[in-house]
Amino acid sequence: MLFTTVATYIFLKYQFDEQLDNRVEEIQKHAAHFFIKELKNEKERLSLELENILSDKRLPAAVAVQDHNKIHALVASRYKKLKYKYNDINILTFRSRNNITIYRAHKPEFYGDTLNKKRKLIEDTAKLKISLNGFEVGKFALTYRVTEPIFYKNRYVGNVELGLNPTYFLKELKDMLHIQTGIAIDKSLLNVMLKTKVISINEKYAFLQGSDELRQYFIKHNDSLKVKMDIPLKNHLSETIGYLVMGIDTSSIVKKTNIFMLELLTAFVIAMLISAFILHKGFNVMLEYFTKQAYTDDLTGLGNRQLLNENINKIQNSVMILSNIKDFSLLNEIYGVNEGNHILKEVAKEFKKFAKEFNFNVYRISSDEYVLLKAEDDLRSENDYCHLVEALTTRVNSLKITINGFDEGINVEIYSGIVMHGENPLEDAHMALRKARMKFLPYVVYSQALDSKKRSEEILNMKHKIHYALEYKNVVPFFQPITDKEGKTVKYEALVRILEFEEGKEKVISPFFFLDIAIKSGLYFDIAKEVLQQSLELFKERDEKISINFLPNDFYNEEMVSMFLDLIKDYDKKDQIIVEVTEQEGMEDFNKFAQVIQEFRKVGVLIAIDDFGSGYANYQHILMLKPDYIKIDGSLVKNVVTDNDSQILIKSIIDFAHKLNITVIAEYVENKEIFELLKEYGVDEFQGYYFGKPENLFNK
Repeated sequence: MLFTTVATYIFLKYQFDEQLDNRVEEIQKHAAHFFIKELKNEKERLSLELENILSDKRLPAAVAVQDHNKIHALVASRYKKLKYKYNDINILTFRSRNNITIYRAHKPEFYGDTLNKKRKLIEDTAKLKISLNGFEVGKFALTYRVTEPIFYKNRYVGNVELGLNPTYFLKELKDMLHIQTGIAIDKSLLNVMLKTKVISINEKYAFLQGSDELRQYFIKHNDSLKVKMDIPLKNHLSETIGYLVMGIDTSSIVKKTNIFMLELLTAFVIAMLISAFILHKGFNVMLEYFTKQAYTDDLTGLGNRQLLNENINKIQNSVMILSNIKDFSLLNEIYGVNEGNHILKEVAKEFKKFAKEFNFNVYRISSDEYVLLKAEDDLRSENDYCHLVEALTTRVNSLKITINGFDEGINVEIYSGIVMHGENPLEDAHMALRKARMKFLPYVVYSQALDSKKRSEEILNMKHKIHYALEYKNVVPFFQPITDKEGKTVKYEALVRILEFEEGKEKVISPFFFLDIAIKSGLYFDIAKEVLQQSLELFKERDEKISINFLPNDFYNEEMVSMFLDLIKDYDKKDQIIVEVTEQEGMEDFNKFAQVIQEFRKVGVLIAIDDFGSGYANYQHILMLKPDYIKIDGSLVKNVVTDNDSQILIKSIIDFAHKLNITVIAEYVENKEIFELLKEYGVDEFQGYYFGKPENLFNK
């Protein structure tokens, strides 16, 4: 009997140790997956923040002349908002093209110092003139940095750098997975840092920052903390400069296991003493009981994380709903741990009822996180599951939970993340849940757009295509005909396209895919110049008029206006050139806009107002501008045959324009029926697929 007891103990100890190791590995795997995704998300978010800051056209001009005060006036308030949004941002620096610091938003009183030559991130940004990102060791700390080059008048004038304290990522991991986190860096980098206390980990790495538990672990080894360093921290050259350190406290699990082992062995010995028969029957019953205990959350009686992990592996196409209680830690502080546990149990009851009603398995996987899991039902759509989560949210949020010492019950609220047939459902659900909390939404459905990896790759790829197209003259104008009432082509509208060649075949890229990226990347001016030059050169020898599109903000860009006037000064037939612009609500300065229009009129070009009637049609402005043409917006034209409101509005526009001797052009004329009706209303000229699609006239 003694031998059997010892053998049983050794066997069970081995099984529990193996399960513990598997549990640790599983948590570390989740942490690595989440960290990598989050890093990519933040890179994209921070790059967009920088692009938004640089979208103010006055800022590149201030950087070009190194005007510290002007930059401060433009950036200071934006930096405060950014700090409010990201508490862990601690660097926003503008530098000249020679890498001289012009302005520090985080320390505006200091500027003008020469860049340390070891700052490869900045040097490479200046050299390559592209956005770069990565972890970097500075004088005082390790930071995650993102840079953007700054262009003014198509010339590189400097760059901007945004730095994020890596504790931002550590807090996210700690809150999500309830693990200890820290950072280890290569000891060879420590000579760069000043006044930094570190703890040696091994011959190569030192512990830089992180939780006190991890710090104590490296001072005095603690067996209850399982520590791993597998996730590399890379700089902008993809060189590993350190590692993310993760520590998982297994003391509570070990304690629970030891108690379980003692209870099991005691029961086992007692059972053996009674009889072999009772031993056989009783052991199976007890093993089943204790196995159930190993997979059950002690507080709520729901399945625990171990059971969830096993069930995830069993289900190929699953639906997972991950929920947590809003501000639960605050409730714990206010009412105490006992009442906090009472709240958790009451919420668990509601989840259990809901799970039974809609055929879900239900789990509690951490302090205030609940999971609903089931195999995907082909009969339900994503919209159906959204309705289910809305019903769940309503139920939980309407609970009245009684608290000792308080007359009225309290309410709780939950956030949820939904994942359908994901490869890593728990990690993806955490991503969706985090997005819901950030946006103050009751729930978010996980999609590729949440981690923005795919969108980031698309933007970077398109930037390369634009650069290549400009270098190899593959930015070209296509021309769509505009006809008179007899169908004769009297003018063309120039529309920008990018040509791409794959395996000898020509592919045409629409501005829908690249124009916004070009504007944010400082490449729009080059594209506009190419289209203007090529269009005017082609139509010097043609009889038709040529209509050139301008964006509303182009009229506030002195460089753009000057470039256009220079291009047409030697053009003999200036009255064949039509400047086409959309007059929009919320224009920065309509008087400035009108002033530029008059400059164009003085040199002899014609003016067209595009998209008139598209939701903002300021007739008073039209009276002031007196354009030569009004183009009726396509949203009205395409519905004119069947929509009475469109008919009334188009007739009023035609009547208004003709009384001012303005020629009316209708866009989106797609068929003969629309053409004949608009002729009857009095439209003068027509543009649309009925007469021709945009084409490359250079090939004719």
